[in-house]
Amino acid sequence: MKDLDIVILAAGKGERMVSRKPKVMHEIMGKPLLGYVVDAARRLEPARTIVVTGYGREIVEAYLEEKGVATAFQEEQKGTAHALASARAHLGGNDVLVLLGDVPLIEHSTLVQFLEFCRVSASIVFLTTDVADPSGYGRVVMDGDIIADIREDADAAAAEKLIRRINTGICYIPFRDLELIDLIDTANRKGERYLTDICKVARAEGGCAKGFYHPRAEEVLGVNTLKGLLEANTVMRQRINEGHMARGVTFLDTDIYVESDVVIGQDTVIASHCHIAGATIIGEGAYIGPSSIIRNCRIGNNVTIAGLVFMEGVEAREGVRIGALSRFKQDMVIERRA
Repeated sequence: MKDLDIVILAAGKGERMVSRKPKVMHEIMGKPLLGYVVDAARRLEPARTIVVTGYGREIVEAYLEEKGVATAFQEEQKGTAHALASARAHLGGNDVLVLLGDVPLIEHSTLVQFLEFCRVSASIVFLTTDVADPSGYGRVVMDGDIIADIREDADAAAAEKLIRRINTGICYIPFRDLELIDLIDTANRKGERYLTDICKVARAEGGCAKGFYHPRAEEVLGVNTLKGLLEANTVMRQRINEGHMARGVTFLDTDIYVESDVVIGQDTVIASHCHIAGATIIGEGAYIGPSSIIRNCRIGNNVTIAGLVFMEGVEAREGVRIGALSRFKQDMVIERRA
């Protein structure tokens, strides 16, 4: 989508995480939250992707530099509209998709459907969903298929607080409407410039904003607490494991932990309590015995690991058989005996 720019908002501290670490750098399944969002953006093949950084800038930007991602800095956290404005100098003349750096579970198919809707509607669009408890979220006030307003929780009236349809923060802004950001004021309890206020600004200028409803709330909501981080980790672990099983890998238990960048070949069997992490590559027809810990290793085809084995930075070549209760040092190469 070469006529699309993507901006990922990742400047916030995340007070509810109760952590000195930037919220977007907390990990699920071995990868920062932000890493999943960057990967999702890249799959869309936009003209450019810009990540807006703020709190913990040095840590976040060092990570993004390794991934070759451009950044813009929001010096003061003055709201989401201010964050997007911080990136405008880096954008081209394209429509903009705004993603959030703390929403790691967003699926590629969901973003494709969202963008298809946006292109047809040719208007500002916010991705919405329904939740049982909307506390803390912006409530979406609908007028037919048009968003009349999005009321942040702190500013919502009592009747508005009963609304279960909420704003996920993901939105699409046509290039022609980007200038509306300049008209967003700070007339709210937090004294911030909310990007959601672009809905009422657009309406006042004779335009509109529409809502794209997504039924699976757990996929499109941000991680705001360490409890939420654990829940996201559980969802991602199941998603990763199911992906491997769909490609012909046998999992003998639900407690197996396989990080997001691990590659496993067809007809390999993974026994219970295994922990496979980092940039590990496992070939075809291998057997990884129970309670094995394998990190950043290359395991060849038809390798058998009996179980209770610790390996880090090791290469086990084709056909090797490794006994139980073994520990291997960094950079070792294990070969079959002649």
